[in-house]
Amino acid sequence: MLNVMRERFNQLKWILIAIVAAFVFGFVFIDMGMGGAGGGAGADDRAYAARVNGETITYRDFDRALYYTEQNYRQMYGDQFSPEMLQTLGLEKQVLDGLIDQRLLIQEARRLNMEATPEEVRRRIMQIPTLNPDGKFVGTELYTRYVTGQLGYQSAAEFEDELARDITTSKMESALQSSIIVSPKAAEAEYRRMNEVAKIRYVLYPAAREVANVSVTPAEVDQFYKENQAKYAHGEQRLLKYLVADFARLRTMIQPTDAQLRQRYEANKEQYKSGEAARIQHILIKVDPTAPPEADAAAKAKADSLVAQLRGGADFAALARQHSADPSSSAQGGDMGFVERGQTVEPFDRAAFSIALNQISDPIRSQEYGYHIIRVSERRPPAVRSFEEVRPMLLSQATDEMAKDQARQEVARITSIIRSKKPATADEFAALASDKISSNDTQWFARNDSIPGIGNNAQLTQWVFGSKQGDVGDPIGTQRGIVIPYLAGIRPAGVAPLAEIRQRVEADAKAAKARDIAANALRTAMAGAPAVDAVAVKTGLTAADTQVSRQAAIGGFTGDTTELVKAAMAAKPGEMVGPVPVGEGAVVFQVTEQTKVTPEELKERASQYLEALRGQQARSLRIVLLERLRKSAAIDINQQALRSATSQPAA
Repeated sequence: MLNVMRERFNQLKWILIAIVAAFVFGFVFIDMGMGGAGGGAGADDRAYAARVNGETITYRDFDRALYYTEQNYRQMYGDQFSPEMLQTLGLEKQVLDGLIDQRLLIQEARRLNMEATPEEVRRRIMQIPTLNPDGKFVGTELYTRYVTGQLGYQSAAEFEDELARDITTSKMESALQSSIIVSPKAAEAEYRRMNEVAKIRYVLYPAAREVANVSVTPAEVDQFYKENQAKYAHGEQRLLKYLVADFARLRTMIQPTDAQLRQRYEANKEQYKSGEAARIQHILIKVDPTAPPEADAAAKAKADSLVAQLRGGADFAALARQHSADPSSSAQGGDMGFVERGQTVEPFDRAAFSIALNQISDPIRSQEYGYHIIRVSERRPPAVRSFEEVRPMLLSQATDEMAKDQARQEVARITSIIRSKKPATADEFAALASDKISSNDTQWFARNDSIPGIGNNAQLTQWVFGSKQGDVGDPIGTQRGIVIPYLAGIRPAGVAPLAEIRQRVEADAKAAKARDIAANALRTAMAGAPAVDAVAVKTGLTAADTQVSRQAAIGGFTGDTTELVKAAMAAKPGEMVGPVPVGEGAVVFQVTEQTKVTPEELKERASQYLEALRGQQARSLRIVLLERLRKSAAIDINQQALRSATSQPAA
């Protein structure tokens, strides 16, 4: 048996290595944040949520996963969790996708003879403390009562089936991680990347200073493209055609009437109640909560001085602009407008509703901010805000809701047409556009790119890179509006043709020329200069300080800083280094402080990073494996199971 398992494991290992070779290795891992709601109560337990290669994921399994995941989200977000958040997250689809992925992994495990055995399930049950108090099993009757009552399963067999799926999935995950080999050198590089930093003083000569005077010929563009092919290489890409109910566009087509707004106002008057409020002028002398007593005493003395000046007739607005540390009111001469009771910290709130009108308060100490000086010019009792006062808010709310309603109705209509007519070409799909739904195309994009015209959307990206050319997806909520996607093209990894990116290559060639000019100017200025500040004087630029690390963007820089990071880590403190090319131009710098990893640290810590890298690459490998399995799988989704994602798409 051991030999069989070893052979199966080796078979899996080489299959996985072959998969990696077929794809671009090292995709960035994106956790599928599963979530859901306990919908579908009373649904027929025999109904299915999806079928994967003929195997059924029951509606009951789907419903249970939704319920428990929604509970997790409720615990995470508390009172902020709402039905709108549920829609926005698209939890129903994400949960079902997670169950489909689990089933695909189980089927692959079965093929590799790695399914959970009854003995493994039994051992897992014996590890559950509730069922084994004092190390002794409670017995079949209590066990069955526990899993069908407290855990909510229909039977012990259903519970054991889910345990078996969980064990099988864990075995596959373990096999994936075990198949990854990470060299100690890679672990060392990762540890250095996370822990080595340097502080530098630098002068940046921006290429933009010269680029307006630079020109390139067509031949130079061609040559630059040939010499920098790697710069224009791309991984596997997708081309998307999509129909979108663009909320911003729909809003411009909607004009609610005053009658509609008044109806909304009357129906929701309770929402527009305002509490007791005071019109306040405010000066804040800020004191950090961790400040020593002497700092507090100095702030109190300053506040006392200002109170004396104000009571002597000084202009409150002028002193607020000069001394107040309250960013929201100081520019307005300390005027906070009307502030409702309970909206400020307790000492401030108490004073605001107790001092006499138009009197200068004594300094009011709040632990969070420091010393407050206030004057209250007016108070008003609780009241319902008038229609005219809330009309702009009513107009915005009504326009938003009407736009989303129109979007949902039109998307539902077009989705129905798609299901009945099944457009066979991109042109047939685009022809379904209407006055409320427009047809759009993206440019070619890779998995980790922002989707052109749409932006970052994990749910849409997951669909795009898990679908076949010609597939039409279900409606998906995006920041732009509800989108119906059509996968118009798949392009393997390669180099983008010059004709497609010529404008970009020309700009890059100009920037490269300008960087060379910038580097030459710095090189000339460095001659005879004792330090970076002298180079700054010679070039008319400004010297600045920043921190360089191997893992993050460098403050003060945009674009590629790879060479600067290498140079800063290799330089000796005080040594003037440069010119070094960066994305924006060229730079000269001196290291003022440096933290380097020692051999002792590496020996002690690198093993931790080795395991972290293995886990990261195993997750990437899991994504690649699931992509392969999905492409060859027969997946039938019961759209009723995703009713919240289709009849009311995430907005």
